[in-house]
Amino acid sequence: MSENEYECCYVDFDTVLYRAASGVQQNYILVTHKEGKYPVQRFDGVSKFYGLGKSKSGAWIAEENERLVEQGLPEISAEEFEIESLAELKELPPEYESHVDWAMTQIDFKVGDIKKTCKADKYVLGIGGRSNFRYEAAHILPYKGKRKPKPILFEELREAFIEKYRNKVNISRDNLEQDDEVSIKGWESYHHYLKTGKHKYVLAFIDKDIMMTPCPYFNYDKCEEGIRIPTVEECARAFCVQLIAGDLGTDNIQGLPNLSEDFCKKYGLPKPRGVGKATAIKALEDCVTPKEMYERVIEAYQTYYGMEAFEFTSFRGEVSKRTWLDMLRENALLLYMMRKEDEVFDIENTFKRMNIDYLTKMEIGL
Repeated sequence: MSENEYECCYVDFDTVLYRAASGVQQNYILVTHKEGKYPVQRFDGVSKFYGLGKSKSGAWIAEENERLVEQGLPEISAEEFEIESLAELKELPPEYESHVDWAMTQIDFKVGDIKKTCKADKYVLGIGGRSNFRYEAAHILPYKGKRKPKPILFEELREAFIEKYRNKVNISRDNLEQDDEVSIKGWESYHHYLKTGKHKYVLAFIDKDIMMTPCPYFNYDKCEEGIRIPTVEECARAFCVQLIAGDLGTDNIQGLPNLSEDFCKKYGLPKPRGVGKATAIKALEDCVTPKEMYERVIEAYQTYYGMEAFEFTSFRGEVSKRTWLDMLRENALLLYMMRKEDEVFDIENTFKRMNIDYLTKMEIGL
């Protein structure tokens, strides 16, 4: 009789694979002055070239301008230079035969952490496949459009990983992300819990997307925090926060570009200057039930976009008429983690199921 609590641990392993491949390479930039006034220079990233501020006036640029000012010469700006991002493999430590072997040790270490934490009889390491419906579904911004090129050894390491772990590896099915695959298992586990009072599976991930699924989980970057089970309300809140804030940093999903002044005034939010996660959390702070959370999201979209249709141009240059609901439906489709393989998610169905009168203007009530 097994002493473990769960039958299987399903792991969204893409991040581990990417990190391991990145860990054996050095990223750098080559900087070329457009008019040839400086020789081509190498820096270990843009922060070394122009600093971390939006003004791009720190680091080497600041030092060079200080020198120029002392000589009575005009200052330069980062815009006068072309920047090329490159990468090379780090020097191989003598104890490894190849960079792939070196990267694989990082993978093995993380697998060990997961096995110690998961309290499951077996584990499945999930990695992404080659297709994803979200690329075609995105019109506001290109899905994952800000992602950097994959590490030099990514494909080679991926194949070595699949070969080594073989029957422990799950590759996403066509049009699904590994987030979806893990979420589907989590939803299956939740329904098993509703019938039996016990979960079948535990999930392991670091991506906040899967927080939408009411299933036991742990963050494999913080194994010491252990396993927890989110409530249905916590899962709805996680989804609604993303509907407002989007996920620009990871998947290039805009969410709401901003909040209206009336909405901010009503809910005690700072003057609107874009929408981050903290602002979205604050906007939903007094909502208790999932229905209240979705109604707040609707109010945020209606007060930003208005109730009338407007002309919309996609990032592909396609022009159409859209409403606040069209914008919300796209964001919801991109952000939602699937619960069934053949599911076609439409947030309108969620509104109808909750008896939300979403076609009527939400009253600000100021």
